[in-house]
Amino acid sequence: LGYESLLQMQQRLLTERAELLMHRVAERVDIALDGASFQKDGASAGTLGTLLIRLQKLYSSIAQAITEGPTLRGPLSGQLVSATELRLASTFPSSFGMSLVVERDHGVQNASYLPSATFERLFGLLATDQTPEAIMQVTGELGGRVLNHYLHIANILRTTDSSLKFEWSDSEGIKHYWLTSAKQAAETVTLLRGIKAVDSVTLHVVGRIVGASLLKNRFEMITTDGQVIEGKVSGNALRAISASFGKMVSVEIDRTTVNDNRSGDAKVYYALVSIEPVEALPA
Repeated sequence: LGYESLLQMQQRLLTERAELLMHRVAERVDIALDGASFQKDGASAGTLGTLLIRLQKLYSSIAQAITEGPTLRGPLSGQLVSATELRLASTFPSSFGMSLVVERDHGVQNASYLPSATFERLFGLLATDQTPEAIMQVTGELGGRVLNHYLHIANILRTTDSSLKFEWSDSEGIKHYWLTSAKQAAETVTLLRGIKAVDSVTLHVVGRIVGASLLKNRFEMITTDGQVIEGKVSGNALRAISASFGKMVSVEIDRTTVNDNRSGDAKVYYALVSIEPVEALPA
């Protein structure tokens, strides 16, 4: 099969997946907390409130990163905040357990797939290897905002000596789990404090898309001056990349620089935000 045929096949798979998601009214995640602040089916209002605020910010920031790119600039849009609102649906015995839901708005562009895609990326973040190299990569792909909220959640668990368990089932019925103890959270805090997204710049370049994977959300392009750029594709650009393969295009790319403060290493990551055919640009 030719490359374009493979891209078309990938696009059909993504379309079929979107059709499956249309039948899901909401996404639900179950959270179980244990520790001094979470006992006898109750919870400290202050600790729980602070944790939920950070979890909401983490979830919405991941959604922004996968749709618009990992920018550090500007507030989240009202539409994105609405599409990623976590709502407390119920509680259950587990020291303290609760179910949060995100309702789907099928009338808003991207909103029908966004809740599940964000949960997938959230669980991917939580399952990331606890090494500086792995954390630098997810920081470059998701941005400094996500790293900051993740750090705050881990620090809440550390300071309150609490454990946390997440559970979510995707559209195929596969269960995703994540469990961390206060000790593991403390180790995560130490690791995350050494990593920092120090710069986020928007680039406007012209070139050709020479490689792409819709399933992995990756792209590769060669600019008119011969530079090779590769990285992640945001959701807003994903729909246009198949039609743009091999053609001269003008693209907007977020470039994020991430430092490991302990080793002094710095790495640069790219996210493709938008694609326009050169022919459509004004003279």
